[in-house]
Amino acid sequence: MSQRFPMPRWAGAPTHANVKGHVEVVKDGTVLDKVAIGQQACTVFGRNGDVCDVELAHETISRQHAAIVHTKTGSIEIMDLGSAQGTTVDGEPLRGDERRALTNGSEVRFGKSSRVYILRGLHAKDEAPAPLPVAADEIASLPTGFAKQGTTKQLSQKELERKQREEEIRKMTMDMMASAPQFTSVAVDAPAPTEAVDEKEEDDEDDDQDDDGDKKKSSLYDSGPESDSDDDEGQDDVAQRYSIPVTNEVVLSAHAKTVSCIAVDASGGRVATGSMDYHMKLWDFAGMARHVRPFRDSEVEDGHPLMALSYSPTGDRVLAVTGSAQPKVFSREGVFELQFTKGDPYLLDMVHTKGHTASCSGGMWHPLLKDTMITSGLDGAVRVWKLNGKTSFDKLLNDAVLKLKSRQGKRTEVTACAYSVDGGLIAGATTDALLDAHKPGSPDLGISSIRFSPDNKMLATRSASDDCVKLWDMRKPSTPVKTYQGIENVFSMANLAFNGVGSALVAGSSVRAGSGDRGQVHFLDVYTATTAPLRSIPMAEDESAVSVAWHAGINQVFVGGSSSNVRVLYDPALSSKGVLLSATKKLPVATAGFVRLDSLSEGRVVNPHALPMYRETTTKVTKRKYAKVRMDPIASQIPERPLTGVGVAGRTGGNTFTQYFMRDHVKSASIRSEDPREAILKYAKAAAENPTFLGSAYADSQPQDKLDARYKLAKQTFEEEKIAKEEEARRLLDI
Repeated sequence: MSQRFPMPRWAGAPTHANVKGHVEVVKDGTVLDKVAIGQQACTVFGRNGDVCDVELAHETISRQHAAIVHTKTGSIEIMDLGSAQGTTVDGEPLRGDERRALTNGSEVRFGKSSRVYILRGLHAKDEAPAPLPVAADEIASLPTGFAKQGTTKQLSQKELERKQREEEIRKMTMDMMASAPQFTSVAVDAPAPTEAVDEKEEDDEDDDQDDDGDKKKSSLYDSGPESDSDDDEGQDDVAQRYSIPVTNEVVLSAHAKTVSCIAVDASGGRVATGSMDYHMKLWDFAGMARHVRPFRDSEVEDGHPLMALSYSPTGDRVLAVTGSAQPKVFSREGVFELQFTKGDPYLLDMVHTKGHTASCSGGMWHPLLKDTMITSGLDGAVRVWKLNGKTSFDKLLNDAVLKLKSRQGKRTEVTACAYSVDGGLIAGATTDALLDAHKPGSPDLGISSIRFSPDNKMLATRSASDDCVKLWDMRKPSTPVKTYQGIENVFSMANLAFNGVGSALVAGSSVRAGSGDRGQVHFLDVYTATTAPLRSIPMAEDESAVSVAWHAGINQVFVGGSSSNVRVLYDPALSSKGVLLSATKKLPVATAGFVRLDSLSEGRVVNPHALPMYRETTTKVTKRKYAKVRMDPIASQIPERPLTGVGVAGRTGGNTFTQYFMRDHVKSASIRSEDPREAILKYAKAAAENPTFLGSAYADSQPQDKLDARYKLAKQTFEEEKIAKEEEARRLLDI
């Protein structure tokens, strides 16, 4: 078996600018397929599918033909791997070990194949981006820096986009600050601030005071809401602005212990819930009525609670991470498919073992690739797995290992991991709170959950020991942008989630058992400076909100509680599909258990236009009457059932014609009731009188008179001998 092309030393990890790079397969002007090359450092093309990443089925292509490699400088180069027919780039063949850089639009041909592979999706550094249309007065107002006089500095596309985004954020902040009610108590006889108003305003205020008494009409003060309806309107305005669905609720009850993790597929039609009772339950909203029940219940691994669940991008598989060292993969229907291998615990370097050696703490499927996923464990590593990777004894081996270390450079436990939205970044959190995502952050305490914002620019983390949620900017991760205090957490698997646009996030708070308090689901703002919750939904008494999930497509919030229930929060005006598919269905009509027997009832003719003398007053037949008729076997003409046991009411057996004929006229071929001894002894007299077959064979060798008494057949059975002895004893007593 041929060995795979080794990773070159000059190869490096794909940069963020080239993460969406791919190759278009074109034949006769038609795009046949797209092959992603921005997710791994080296992509090998060839005919041998066991060692190549992309299999090419053509007779002129070698087993390992060529490789496209990301360099440490950020460029992408191609090299030929000693193929027989060679490789051409833009019409020029590659010579020997030549490495040639590729750009957007580069055309590659392998061997004599008629297919052309065109490179797309790379970041073009040498091409100047076209500036966006900007007003002339806005360009004139911008500073020109240190340029010479008479020259105007042209803004780049990134700077214009950043300026437009900052302007949108500023307008949004001003609108929210203007709409927020102010609660400021001001004394009636307090002097007005003379420095803030002019003489004309003072005259107007004097006139207003003369007309309306002591009531002040200044716009600087607000007496607050006058009724509860103002509070409701303010809450509705916040819910509409941030798309917070909290008006309705559906409870999913199927687990026996705390719901530790929740996963929703891409379409929002199916939900997977995991609990501390070792079970994973799958819910299909499209196939349920108002009686919400799971359609599949799987015990993932006995004795190990569920730590994380994640659907694949296509929704055809579910990754189930338990407290053991071997996560499992299930199908969409909850059928077990694959299990990860367990590493060698005696190896100190986690790179040299192909699986986790300690309990797993988290896992997530790649957001774009349906065969790639990551898991984190207490062995200090984040491992990358591929479904089409190598296996050993039907156990999947990991494809790559990311080691996380403490500040002292020692191995530390990894408590959480996450992919970015585009799959280009992997974040991992450790017990000493060292955050690894491009550049390390420096929170002071451990991290229990990590989530990327939809734009990949913000990162939210949650600690299990300092009762706070921190928001980080990926462009400057040295200090947190915001810190939300007072969100208590007593569960190591408590998480958080962003909404679809990244303007808000949701996190649940915990309460101590037996305290009588209620946990809450907090909706927090992301862009503004406020740290107070936008909305808080209380849970039941002594119930904590542990796991949360906010699906962007259907705009529904799933909350797993410590009382083994899952709450689905939705708003019919803001949400779509999901739980609405089952909440709007009618319950099935239950059968009554009886039928209407019109043949037994009295026939009557209803004539509404009959004369009064011919009219009959009849009572309406009710269901109770039909139920009584059904209970009577004679009235309902129930067929007589065959007798299967001991005779009852004078019946000793079957009385049908078939049973009579089979019993009296058909001889039974069964020998079950026949005594085998009697069947043999009935031929004893005939054998003694006419020893033709058996008697003559043993007449000389075993004569009956010379046969040992131990081998002679008994003349009587045990029962007959016992009866004979009793009769002999009775006879002797009578004498």
